[in-house]
Amino acid sequence: MSDGYRISVDIGGTFTDCTVVAPDGAVTIGKSPSTPPEFATGFVNSVAAAAEHMGISLTDLLSQTNRLSHGTTVGINAVVSRTGARVGLISTVGHGDSLRILNNTGRTNGQPVERILDYAASSLPERFVRREDVIEVSERIDAFGEVVVPLDRDGVLRAAEGLLEQGVETLAVSFLWSHLNAVHEDAARELLDERYPDLYVSYGSLLAQRIGEYPRGATAVLNSYIGPLMRDYVTMLLRELGANGYNDRLLFAQCDGGLIDAEDVIARPVMTLESGPVGGVVASVKAGEERGQENIIAADMGGTTFDVSVISGSQLPIRDSVVVEQHDLFLRMVDVESVGAGGGSLAWVDPQSGALRVGPQSAGAIPGPVCYGRGGTVPTVTDADLVLGLLNPDNFLGGRMTLDVEAARKAITELGEKLGLGMLECAAGVQEVADSLMEDKIRSMTVARGHDPRDFVLYAFGGGGAVHAGLFARGLGISRVVVPVGDLASVWSAYGIGLEGYGRTYEFPVYMRAPFDPATIADGFARLDELAREDAARSGIEWSSLVSARSADLKYALQVYDVEAEVPEGALDDSSPQRIADNFERNYAQRFGEGVGYPEGGVDMTALRLHVDPADSLRAGAASKPGAAGTAGPSGSRDVYWPEHREVSATPVFAGPGLPEGQRLTGPALLDFPDTTVVLRPGLGLVVEPGGNLTIEMED
Repeated sequence: MSDGYRISVDIGGTFTDCTVVAPDGAVTIGKSPSTPPEFATGFVNSVAAAAEHMGISLTDLLSQTNRLSHGTTVGINAVVSRTGARVGLISTVGHGDSLRILNNTGRTNGQPVERILDYAASSLPERFVRREDVIEVSERIDAFGEVVVPLDRDGVLRAAEGLLEQGVETLAVSFLWSHLNAVHEDAARELLDERYPDLYVSYGSLLAQRIGEYPRGATAVLNSYIGPLMRDYVTMLLRELGANGYNDRLLFAQCDGGLIDAEDVIARPVMTLESGPVGGVVASVKAGEERGQENIIAADMGGTTFDVSVISGSQLPIRDSVVVEQHDLFLRMVDVESVGAGGGSLAWVDPQSGALRVGPQSAGAIPGPVCYGRGGTVPTVTDADLVLGLLNPDNFLGGRMTLDVEAARKAITELGEKLGLGMLECAAGVQEVADSLMEDKIRSMTVARGHDPRDFVLYAFGGGGAVHAGLFARGLGISRVVVPVGDLASVWSAYGIGLEGYGRTYEFPVYMRAPFDPATIADGFARLDELAREDAARSGIEWSSLVSARSADLKYALQVYDVEAEVPEGALDDSSPQRIADNFERNYAQRFGEGVGYPEGGVDMTALRLHVDPADSLRAGAASKPGAAGTAGPSGSRDVYWPEHREVSATPVFAGPGLPEGQRLTGPALLDFPDTTVVLRPGLGLVVEPGGNLTIEMED
């Protein structure tokens, strides 16, 4: 790896970010507008922008690259915009309506509390498979994994033929209890592969070996829903890269923080959902380890959303099921939650209450904020920031883009007239509403889960994170905000994707009531270990270069929520089951509160899990060297409206890349970097740390 470049690319809703790490550790940034629906164009443009900064051609850069990793939004964009394939589902007879019933939670699943309380405003989610596109076939596996009714093989072929005749483009197969015994799904796969070798088909047992008929089936359906799009995208991207000199492996980020090959992505594209924001969490964990910071709130303000993750004890926060568009899915994902409060989030007046609102609608990459001059007419958070004077209109994206200040002022003024506010007061109001949304999201992920945000350091990144962190962090009582390595903050998620390594998670379903049998547990992990070794060999990874961690899912008897618990390393003995149960009770109390468990009712184990990671993972480094020793003075000033003072004042502007290590500043001040701006609000302090990190001290 030391003799070539490492490139990582993250496609966001507004911008596509790229980082190039040279053999000596130097990092170059490339940033380009995203280009939906042809996302491959934005991908190549961002790499070309980085190559231009380096003074070499795109072909030269790619030909000297030996690792290219990618976080993509192709799948999630298709889900949100409902532009995926038409899916047909083959299900067990009598169970074809499980995806329509939605466990009776679909109306409120994943919805904010105000939507849950307003029944008239709530609605069932749009389905990813039509009821007429579900066909049931005769087969049955019982709850112990035994075959009760053999598979109707002819029925599988008739179902597939009928679904294709009525316009279905892809298939999903999900049978009852297939996670315990996949013999019928395996037989269906053989039949369909032989009859329809080019048809895209997903199987529940291959995607999720866990109990849960509805989430397992929904995962298979969604995988097929985005499968053809992802297959076409990967094929086109590989062709584009090959034409520009790159013919090595293309790695994709997974939502659980690991990388997989392009071939695996085509088979399991659902694993890429929300993989982009995960990169920022990975980078924050690694940077925190370098600085001895174990508790971190990772706050990513991009163009479309504000993404938050809470890191405790230097561990990636993982959840084993997620809600996507109100549907439960069995996806192991880094715990990141989002709110529509990005730079491109639209500001509007609620027609019912007359109140100012921000998001969740976004201007996206096209047309973008009004100030981009691409046809946008509704003001956004970025327009408000520009009107307030926080952004440099002549140096946006390092001068590659000029912002139209007058257009932004006109749009904000028109919005203010509806609210009875002047232009500056309206812009400040947009900023305050957006920051309140961010603050509330962080509070819901900390205070509501038993964490005190005052015990955490906040990492502010994304294009707008350093602009807004001084406001929303203050409301939470957070004492320190870290802007990672200055300008690298704007592409922190892309940089984190480049730090990720080969990662796989394997699951094995079990059902045992405590006290658990250590021999049964050991046998299950032996099976998972064998699968992990086979996959590593298939991917050309030396097993000695990997480390594995074991865990198990447990729950209190008659309860529905599984909680993951660590399994001790080494050989399991008679004391191991109790240690696993103790870990479960500790994790359960941390998640749901002390004293709410009921161990007297018994504890059940439902699954075993093995996670494999690189033994020597890449470490976060410095993207830029601080300036020479001494003190750098301001390079100029900008008129800024500070709501704290209720007036416009000339505010010193510093050239961020030239600030020397150890320099301290007191707000108000602005630090301009090529791809972001650090806003130091009045009374706050800032210090330039070794390696280029900027720490904002929130206490006046």
